[in-house]
Parts: sequence; structure tokens; C-alpha cells
Amino acid sequence: MHSTRLLSILLIGALLVSGALGFLSCSKEGKETAAGEELEWFTAFDEAMEKAKDKNRPVMIDFYTDWCSWCKQLDKTTYIDPNVVKMGEQFISLKIDADDQRPLAARYKVGAFPTILFINPEGIEIHRVVGFRPPQDFLKEMDTALSAFKK
Repeated sequence: MHSTRLLSILLIGALLVSGALGFLSCSKEGKETAAGEELEWFTAFDEAMEKAKDKNRPVMIDFYTDWCSWCKQLDKTTYIDPNVVKMGEQFISLKIDADDQRPLAARYKVGAFPTILFINPEGIEIHRVVGFRPPQDFLKEMDTALSAFKK
């Protein structure tokens, strides 16, 4: 009886330590990231636009759907890439579920997913990316959007 209780306590302790270590060392899909190495996403259009006007930054809108596998792939790979996260600091990032926000998706003529739309603080499109892009390719798209914004 005593050894069974001790074994149970040790097993629970080992599981707690293992879980804590896993939580601290990894985030999305097992990729190691340091604190602050994720894009900060707004989910409300008006709030993001207000911030963009305040900071004079372009807005990067990720129009996604829950059923879109390529949208999920962007989240798992591209959006957690340290270089994408770093360049993302120059944008106001906004995630819009196109199924929930159909009028907004229609306003910007979004018909395929994912569509990443770059707009200026007045809401005017400056660049558009349709479909998945791996991190290196996405960085080029971000750079194109920044150049268009600065003109």
C-alpha cells in the first residue's frame, strides 16, 4: 500500500514536471519560440484601423476560414517564423474570419483563402497575396507592401 502511494506521487510529479517543461520550451506545433516572438493579432477591424492611423502603419489583414488548411499552414509555419515576426512589427496585423465577416470580405473582394491584404490606414489596398507562402516568400510580399506604403 505504501509503495503504491509513493509510486503514484512520483508518477504525478513526473507528469507535472514534464508538462511544465514542454509548456515553457515550445509553442505552436513544437516550434521553439521566445517570449514576444509572435505576431500580435487584432480581431476587430475598427480597432486595428484606429491603431494604424495612430502609428501610421499599414495593416496586414489575414482573411481566413476555419475550414481552410492552407490558412492553418500559415499559422503553423509562416506567421511564427522569427523573420516574419520581426518584419511584422512594421504592420498592424489583423485576422478576419471571412465566414463571420462576410461584408468585410466582400468589401475587399476576397474570394479565395487565405488572402492576405495589405491596406493603408485609410483602408485602401496597397498589396494582395492570395494563397499560402512559406516564410521566405512571405517576407518578400511584406517588403513589397511596405514599399508601396512608403510611396
